[in-house]
Amino acid sequence: KSGGKALVAVLGSGLLSSQEVDVPKGGGDVVIKVGSDWGPGAYATALLYRPMDETAKRMPSRAMGVQWIGVNQDANTLRVAIAADVKIPSASKLTVPIKISGLEAGEEARVTVAAVDVGILNLTRYQVPAPELYFYQQRKLGVDVRDFYGRLIDGMRAERGKIRSGGDGMESEGLKGSPPVEDTVAFYSGIVRVEADGTAEVSFDLPGFNGTVRLMAVAWSKNKLGHGTADVIVRDAVALTASAPRFITLGDEATLDLSIHNVEGAEGSYKLALSQQPLDESKGEAVSLLSRDVPLKTGERKGERIAVKPSEVGLQTYDVHVTGAGGLDVSRHLSFDVKPPAGDIKRTTVKELAANGGKLTLSKDIVAGLIPGRTRVNLSVGPTARLDVPGLLSSLDRYPYGCAEQTVSRALPLVYANAVAASIGIAPDKELKERVQKAVERVFEMQDSSGAFGIWGAGSEDLWLTGYVTDFLTRAKETGYDVRAIPFNQALDRLQNFIANGKDFESGGEDRAYALYVLARNGRAPAGELRYYADTRLDHFSTPLAKAQIGAALSMMGDKDRAEKAFAAALSMFDALDASKSVARDDYGSVLRDGAALVTLASETGISKSEAPRLINVISKAYLSRAYTSTQEQAWMLLAAKALGDQAKETKLSLGGKPVTGSILRSLTVEDLDKGIEVTNGGSVPTDAVVSVIGASLTLEPAISKGFKIE
Repeated sequence: KSGGKALVAVLGSGLLSSQEVDVPKGGGDVVIKVGSDWGPGAYATALLYRPMDETAKRMPSRAMGVQWIGVNQDANTLRVAIAADVKIPSASKLTVPIKISGLEAGEEARVTVAAVDVGILNLTRYQVPAPELYFYQQRKLGVDVRDFYGRLIDGMRAERGKIRSGGDGMESEGLKGSPPVEDTVAFYSGIVRVEADGTAEVSFDLPGFNGTVRLMAVAWSKNKLGHGTADVIVRDAVALTASAPRFITLGDEATLDLSIHNVEGAEGSYKLALSQQPLDESKGEAVSLLSRDVPLKTGERKGERIAVKPSEVGLQTYDVHVTGAGGLDVSRHLSFDVKPPAGDIKRTTVKELAANGGKLTLSKDIVAGLIPGRTRVNLSVGPTARLDVPGLLSSLDRYPYGCAEQTVSRALPLVYANAVAASIGIAPDKELKERVQKAVERVFEMQDSSGAFGIWGAGSEDLWLTGYVTDFLTRAKETGYDVRAIPFNQALDRLQNFIANGKDFESGGEDRAYALYVLARNGRAPAGELRYYADTRLDHFSTPLAKAQIGAALSMMGDKDRAEKAFAAALSMFDALDASKSVARDDYGSVLRDGAALVTLASETGISKSEAPRLINVISKAYLSRAYTSTQEQAWMLLAAKALGDQAKETKLSLGGKPVTGSILRSLTVEDLDKGIEVTNGGSVPTDAVVSVIGASLTLEPAISKGFKIE
């Protein structure tokens, strides 16, 4: 009220000051004073509360005025001056002298310097770092009212919406393109100590480069901040610009564009030379492709276009040189990737080896037309051969660590490294264990405070995924990996709370079944809940895997009768499904995945184990007919192969004349096929052999059509 009084609260940097002030009649400024203890980095928020109009006949209301009060920070700001040369030649050393003002005698300071091509900064819209502007800037003003009037004021109910994303995609770290054609200019000094006189100096060795380099320095002491920036032109007297494609396919012809601009050099003749480096510099010498004299007047520009047609796959490297009067020697280094015409070929051959002497001979014919250095041959012989364990491991091995589902799917089979992966030479045992341990730590980064896991991180709770991740952590813990107890128990607690407090369902139930299975594996499943679902709601579960998980959980709890009933229901549902069809599901699954999981759970629990050979036959046919399989399908098929390992011990095979115990699982190189490899079945029953060739081809694969015709 004009002429009245108001209460002003001033808050900032942990300090609080309040005072009663007079409101001038007719309006005007109110002066607020703060104490001298408001030191460096302080900011203030002033809130003015006006008294209620006691005579007003209306619902209670209130009004507040909020104003930011800036504090002069000149005494806490460092001034950074960069005294580098304005212009330097390419491929030279860039020296950056720095002078920092605003430091007191004996005050220690540090500085970092970045030197980056302005073109890169423009592409990414990168701004020069200015920490003092950030830390001393106005903060977002926050008002928190703690009285009861809000309960009397009407308001609409508003709830935050949820943003959901994810599902079997790659993370950015897995997206790898071709390397840049030229060396990029983006250097960083690291932390540099500032001398007592406020000076520092850093230097960078620049590559062959024409353009502008922006120098960005950030300095700080115990309670002061500052930054500085300067641009340096990098240019030779005779500027050489060379451009090449980022990549080409073998058989294509590319054009290298070379431009020579005599900016400020002497008039005369300059020699232009182009040479190609061998792929392996230790086994060859550079080949000259061009050498000619180019007359140039001062200020004149000329261009050359040279056609190149690489004959090999790999990173091709070209060196361009311009030499001339005054000792001029300018060079550029170009690299681009020559890719195979068909980069990811998979050829699978299945053969039955007859009993008592059936043979299979592998020779180099199976890799005809493929690039030796980029091709691997996977051989599987035995009861689980049709599951193509080496091929599945190769596929998962190339999959990047991305979301939680991908991370677990890639690492879950490797938990049993000695039993599945190490036997075929995918990687040394120590390396496999490190990768599994890395996956364990990575998934914990995606756990929220309740113990649940999200597809890309905390905040996107997915309870089926939580069961899947906790299953992986359980298996890893059982196998001896280091699984942190507190977050692991939080995950189990979240699943237990879900079972205890979740609503019942009419269809679906995949997340509930997985939770009960994982809890049973950890000895924490509520037996009453399991029996309830087995007796009254088994037909409400929508997938064979969910019913099988109920059965596996009951088996682990010692209830064999109900377990057999649940497995029989799972097998019956699986038989009614079409394994060749793929339908999107909320549990990341498919008929193929469920079949592999049924084999795994049946073999692990010993219930319905006799059905495993029939299931393997069904899912292997579906697998071999598919051009693409998901990480879920690959992971569970590998678990199925591991679970069936005991059956393979009865197989009698020989490789290269030497007897082999159990199945043959080998990953071979092209060199291993030089002398030929012979496999013999010495057992009394036929067995399968699967040969998978995965590699890059020098020629395009023949065109095929599967249900579609393109015109």
